[in-house]
Amino acid sequence: MKKHSLASLNWELVGTKPHYWRLWGQMKEMCIKHPENYPVKARVPGSVQQALLDAGIIPDWNTGTSYRDIEWIENRHWLFFADIPDELAEAGKPVVLRCDGLDDNGEIWLNGEKAGEFSNTHLDYRFDLTPYWKATGNRLAIIFFSPERYEGQVYWTSKSSIRKPRFYYNWDWCPRILQIGIWDNIYIETGEKCMLEDILSTTDFDADDNAGILSISLPKGFEPKAELYVQLSDTAGTVLYSCFYKPEELQQELQIRIPGIQPWYPNGMGGQVLYKLTFSLVSSGSSELHSLYRMIGFRSIEWLLCTQASAEADPWLLTVNGKSVFMQGVNWTPIRVMFADVTRDMYREYLTRYRDMGANLLRVWGGATLEKACFYELCDELGLMVWQEFPLSSSGICNTPPDDEESINTMESVVRSFVRRRSHHASLIAWSGGNELYTSDNKQPLGFSHPMLNRIKELIKELDPHRRLMPSSPSGPTIYYDPALNGRGVQWDVHGPWWLPFEPSDEAMSNIREYWESSDALLHSEAGVPGASSVELINKYRGNYDALPIEVGNPIWGQFSWWIEADKFEDEKGKKPETLEEYVRWQQQRQTKGLAIAVEAAKNRFPDCAGFLIWMGHDCFPCPANTSIIDFEGKPKPIVAAIEQIWKGI
Repeated sequence: MKKHSLASLNWELVGTKPHYWRLWGQMKEMCIKHPENYPVKARVPGSVQQALLDAGIIPDWNTGTSYRDIEWIENRHWLFFADIPDELAEAGKPVVLRCDGLDDNGEIWLNGEKAGEFSNTHLDYRFDLTPYWKATGNRLAIIFFSPERYEGQVYWTSKSSIRKPRFYYNWDWCPRILQIGIWDNIYIETGEKCMLEDILSTTDFDADDNAGILSISLPKGFEPKAELYVQLSDTAGTVLYSCFYKPEELQQELQIRIPGIQPWYPNGMGGQVLYKLTFSLVSSGSSELHSLYRMIGFRSIEWLLCTQASAEADPWLLTVNGKSVFMQGVNWTPIRVMFADVTRDMYREYLTRYRDMGANLLRVWGGATLEKACFYELCDELGLMVWQEFPLSSSGICNTPPDDEESINTMESVVRSFVRRRSHHASLIAWSGGNELYTSDNKQPLGFSHPMLNRIKELIKELDPHRRLMPSSPSGPTIYYDPALNGRGVQWDVHGPWWLPFEPSDEAMSNIREYWESSDALLHSEAGVPGASSVELINKYRGNYDALPIEVGNPIWGQFSWWIEADKFEDEKGKKPETLEEYVRWQQQRQTKGLAIAVEAAKNRFPDCAGFLIWMGHDCFPCPANTSIIDFEGKPKPIVAAIEQIWKGI
């Protein structure tokens, strides 16, 4: 099977009122004669919003409150059109459209005929275009319908449709901006059906004799009629292993032991050695029918009890290749709300910054979705371990996932898609059911007894049994870190606080240091302190609003009112902030001191404490203040220098 990217085609975008494109036989001609706007050029992958911004139709949603002026986009249908070159298909061969990310529901049309439907941002899709394909002159349309009306931060998790990332609908660090569009790669595949990309492969490492262990599982329904050739080579091209496997040998998981392997290590522990794994289907005449390769690394992962943990506690002490490591990093959210428009270079810029700070772990938060493939490839390369959550998140009112069969089946499709696409990555060390999933009374994190989390557990046992699954984060008997619970052995993986726990008692914040040093939590997987963005960034994106006063009534600050601390400034200084500069300087210093104390105290307790993950890494919207340590333009706040010293032990 041959694969051809459609990213370089001349895509055009047309918008209509809902379903108007169905009238007057417009789709028979694959040309909209009654559009709401004339066709504009579109990049693929790319969002509807970016195409409209590039065409000068909408304002920059990042400026002032301009995001309010683009909500009408949600109430239209959007059509991406492209003419497909004839040479991309082979005469008489099947033609498949492969879409790695469509956000979120709509239809596929080819040459005036409906060829398929899609309904979920979190899934990848394959559409058989063969019945609609012509020898020449093929025109493709990808049509996006209006999205779900609301599933924002204040909502009911039990009502979540699990179709679209939750943070779009507003969070405490993002206003309502609903991306629509083709958010990941799109291809035409021609030739006989091949499922090589669906092969599951994971690795382990035996440090006793420097052997790599490669586990290979074929997807259900894949019954190759040819031999499968497996080859492992190093980056210099030296073949370390090769073998032909007959179809009957592939009915159960293969465990291949390969000597002479150099292990993959997280950042700060060693090198990130990667190998090229190639799968090929080879006919009886020794001709190669299909092949693919992926880069893999070999490492062993174990989770042990922290040194002072009770026997019934979850194991949180991470060991990689037999060496214990303090988990230090950030909670990862999308770089941009319109993550369809994020490039590999942008990923590299942000990930390299975290690597250079000394981070070794990123928790990919459950209010978003699976990141693009290049994110995980770069994490492999840079030594950044990934804790990947499935797309479930808390909602304030109700934090319990749906338990109806339809929702559980939707999640099953999502889990299968996530695992199939990402499980081969060395950087991926754990899965999680989601973010902040609690019992119906909101008093305790959920466990695997919940029907949806239990289904996820069954699926991971089937698909990726060598990798850890957490029910949620936090997990264990308690939700929040509370000094009153110290000494009871009930604080396992805990969240919070996201502010200074109380006002500093002195310049050195001695009372805050005592608060964090007394902790007996096994893991702090979410905690932070708010800090303002730079004066330059606030002024650049405030639009027509004044930067002062710093209060809820000022739309620039009020849209993220959680992080306003002007009242605390006034209590400390005896006056309101008179300039933006003095407030920014004060809050950044407060973040730097307070968060550095928390991170340092946790690391000093290692291995009693297994790790500390900062909430949050970076802004996807130009918040004037937030708990992020990197601002919207990718520039570090002052706290970054302090964190780097702690993480690197400088």
